[in-house]
Amino acid sequence: MEKRLAEVETEKLKLSGELRAARKFVETNAEELDVARSQASHLAEELKNSAQLTRSERLRRRAPSFEALLSAYAAQHSAALKYGNRDHSAMAQIPYKLRNYSLAQSHGVRTPEVYGVWRAARDVSLARISAQRIVLKGDGGHSAQGVFPLERTSDGWRSIDGGIRFTGDELPPEILKPLGKARAPYFAEEFLESPSGWTIPEDVKLYCAYGEVLQVYVMRSSDDGSMERQKFSSRFFDAEGAPFGEIRKGLTYNTAIDAPSQLPELVAAARHLSCAVGLPFIRVDMYATHSGPVLGELTSIPSGGNQSYSAAHDQQMGLAWVAGMAALERDLMLGRPFGTIYGGHDYTWLYPESLDNSNMHHADNWTRREVGCSDWCAVEHHGRSPAGSTADRG
Repeated sequence: MEKRLAEVETEKLKLSGELRAARKFVETNAEELDVARSQASHLAEELKNSAQLTRSERLRRRAPSFEALLSAYAAQHSAALKYGNRDHSAMAQIPYKLRNYSLAQSHGVRTPEVYGVWRAARDVSLARISAQRIVLKGDGGHSAQGVFPLERTSDGWRSIDGGIRFTGDELPPEILKPLGKARAPYFAEEFLESPSGWTIPEDVKLYCAYGEVLQVYVMRSSDDGSMERQKFSSRFFDAEGAPFGEIRKGLTYNTAIDAPSQLPELVAAARHLSCAVGLPFIRVDMYATHSGPVLGELTSIPSGGNQSYSAAHDQQMGLAWVAGMAALERDLMLGRPFGTIYGGHDYTWLYPESLDNSNMHHADNWTRREVGCSDWCAVEHHGRSPAGSTADRG
């Protein structure tokens, strides 16, 4: 019995010693334990916030995205082209520049004067053109593809940036070859003079959703008049001229670029044409000139770089796009003719007569529906005010 008591006492002393050692360890490492508890607490909070952010991101992506809608739009354009008959697709008709000139004229929007039109690139001759400066281009093409600003010299012509020179009035291979890659017909048009003094007028691109202007993208060429896009600088504005910040990556921003002085007239023309084309989205490219706004071109699928915008701006434009879809659907239900509608102003049809009436790739064989502008194209008809996101101002 005494032996057992001794063993218990020994065990008790051992446990007491371990308890004292444990207490001493706790006292010695209390600060480290507090730090560990704090880190664990912060980690738990971060995990909670991360879960909330992930959910917010999922919810944000459910909202209309301009970039996603544009991607679907491009796929729709490709599908429309496969049907072949462009007379049945307003979207398939958009890339035809001379057709868009006639359309704009019919709605009272000025276009560049056209000095000559040729069926084939090899037929182009500048002999009968009296203008000192012209722009030579094809009916199809984008991002300045197959576009040549030229000026007359004492013995021929040269490109505005001085990179190409040739004598006489027949095109050299360095122009003829790339021009021929653009779609026929080919034409020479008025060189628009910039009131701001730039060699090439500032390109004012207005993104529109059936009567709404989502943003105004002003693009300025380099001082030497080069058509190389990497030398261009840019700035974005809303429809009333308030600047946005750097809402799109991959561009050279220039805060010295001001909103065009003719912005109200440019916006009015773009809104009107965006209602006339019969599409929920269109980009209307305009120029501000000494004689007022002039149409550059229409495009349904903006090119010229990545169209990825900051999250808030992308969503704002996506919402406006969807609103444009709803407004167009409403007008169609109320009796608006499907597709593009021409206005009541006089216009010039610039295409050579089609040699094959069954060729539905030729614009001369398409139906041109004419209605009064006050019926469906006037912005007042829609009761919608110009859009302008408050996101990413700068």
